[in-house]
Amino acid sequence: MKSWLVVVLMLLTACSGDAGGSPPQAPEDFDGSALDATRWVAYNGFNQASGETWQAAQCTVSDGLLRLRADSSGICGVASRTQRTYGKTEVRARFPAPAGQGLAPVFLYWPEHDADWPQAGEIDWLECYDTSRQSFGSWIHYAGPGGGDDSDYAGDFRVDMTQWHTYGVEWSPSQVRVSVDGQVWHVYSRHLPTGPMHLVFQINRIGPVTGTAEVDIDWVHESG
Repeated sequence: MKSWLVVVLMLLTACSGDAGGSPPQAPEDFDGSALDATRWVAYNGFNQASGETWQAAQCTVSDGLLRLRADSSGICGVASRTQRTYGKTEVRARFPAPAGQGLAPVFLYWPEHDADWPQAGEIDWLECYDTSRQSFGSWIHYAGPGGGDDSDYAGDFRVDMTQWHTYGVEWSPSQVRVSVDGQVWHVYSRHLPTGPMHLVFQINRIGPVTGTAEVDIDWVHESG
């Protein structure tokens, strides 16, 4: 599947952080009234190439939740400022339904430098195209023989995403393991990224948009 994340190249805000293996971070519980600017950045800007508008105002924090929202006026993306090579991440989240057409939530790891994609790879460990929010897929992107984007597809995992679940990814030099509530449902062993990346939550526009899409995130745990 073609990645839609090249739009990051056109964003008006950029991620920063220390490269390489990072120590475990304190759990992020989103207990405040806004994103912690020392840890996160919300994308904001317009991409002429794709026609996508990123709106930081559609990424909000309240009642102990980070809420991503997208509709025909714009989409939401939040990125960690911490770069890491390898580690484990767990995210407690739910995906309200029914969701609007043309909007796909994705949890991923993206290269430290946008210009290094696709050579540096990309781990889409949760990517949902099901508007009923009853299943999601997973992909690893890499540079194919001609240098363009290619990918390995894990298939779909069925789960009621409208309920709270813990979605996980564990990235090591030999494997990328994706899980739900501690159950590993796929293991990648080829085309694994080897350089620093950062965690991203976003809702992509993948076609004509009708309605809205939301994601609620309760907490994020990252360890090196």
